[in-house]
Amino acid sequence: MDHSLGAGISRALCYVLINVQKNRGQPHAMTANDLNTPVTSQSTLRHAFRFTSNPLSLISGVFAGSVLVLFLWLAMTDDPFGGEPVAVLPIDGRQMADADDHDTVLDIRDGLNPDDIDEGPVTIPVDQAQQPDTGPEPLDRQLDEIAAANSNVSGPLVTAPIVGLAERTVHGLLPQIGADGKTPAQQYARPLTAAQADPDVAKIAIMVSGMGLSATGTSVAINRLPSEITLAFAPYSTGLQEWVNKARQNGHEVMLQVPMEPYDYPDNDPGPHTLLSSLPPQDNVRRLEWLMGRFTGYFGVTNYMGAKLTSGGDALRPVLRQLNRRGLVYMEDGSSARSTSSKIARQIGLKAATADLVIDSTPNAAGIRAALSQLETIALERGIAVGVASALPITVGQLIDWAKRLKTKGIVLVPVSATIALRQNMS
Repeated sequence: MDHSLGAGISRALCYVLINVQKNRGQPHAMTANDLNTPVTSQSTLRHAFRFTSNPLSLISGVFAGSVLVLFLWLAMTDDPFGGEPVAVLPIDGRQMADADDHDTVLDIRDGLNPDDIDEGPVTIPVDQAQQPDTGPEPLDRQLDEIAAANSNVSGPLVTAPIVGLAERTVHGLLPQIGADGKTPAQQYARPLTAAQADPDVAKIAIMVSGMGLSATGTSVAINRLPSEITLAFAPYSTGLQEWVNKARQNGHEVMLQVPMEPYDYPDNDPGPHTLLSSLPPQDNVRRLEWLMGRFTGYFGVTNYMGAKLTSGGDALRPVLRQLNRRGLVYMEDGSSARSTSSKIARQIGLKAATADLVIDSTPNAAGIRAALSQLETIALERGIAVGVASALPITVGQLIDWAKRLKTKGIVLVPVSATIALRQNMS
């Protein structure tokens, strides 16, 4: 125990006791009995009670006793914390100096699995947010089981950008036809297996759109969907190239979603740099270049909305010409019956196709299963069918479950890039 602390406590105790004695020496009212009665134990007791009748004396005495008890306790124990749990950490001056050097400090995310890092906001329904974390949702468990049962995942696709297929511009890297005539549509597409290229086998291609808008939804689609399914990325999220690289590493070919003007624009606004029928052609081309520069590695472009833009040839033609000049293909989602894209594509020599069905237009399990069954019928009748869908959890779950049983029906799953060439060969 610190000697200075003990000395200080001793001085304080003596000071209090002296004050108590002074208070006891003060005169008080006396009676005749006090003068005549001999000193006995009874008179001692009486004096004690008289002492306690003085408030100042009583308080001083209690305080002095408390200090005395504290002093004795501190002198007799080695644990001043009274058994309270404590942790003793060694302080290394060298380590603290290193911590001040930001170049040597590791980001906490360096120790995490990249799959566990959520790069974007995830909206949690109120009813889920109020529930305790009891493990994965039933849908997640179902997806994991189905994904583990799939055996049709191939190796990674070539890393983008491919040398000679990218032009550096103020908007970023834009796709271009190589000096040897190779195109991004050819080089970034997923290759076909012999079974997929067999003209006697019915084929279905699926494009899932909206990638990059939700980190959770994008991660689930990339990691759990069969690699034959094509993924279309919206142009607005951050870290798009990282997502695209991961998708291609998992075998998915990718497309760029381009926002186009709907009939109810601007009440229904697809987003910044939307292609508009009211803009001069050069302005739409400039907007298209900004959108195409958001990431690289896509083999083609698909529309996001755009019923008004695609219905008018004057506004759509310059856009499709630009895609053709850069060696891309165009896939339309088939949501607009007035679209002129197929007609214009034939006129300018652009390779293009239109989806046959929106799979999750009725976004529930029964509706999605019915649409997939209809897509199978189209494939068996025509040889090839193309469906498009969003990255809703219910849609992704149904697609995974459906794909694992597709081969038993005599139908193979192919990437979207294959549908254009195969349809041309069949026509």
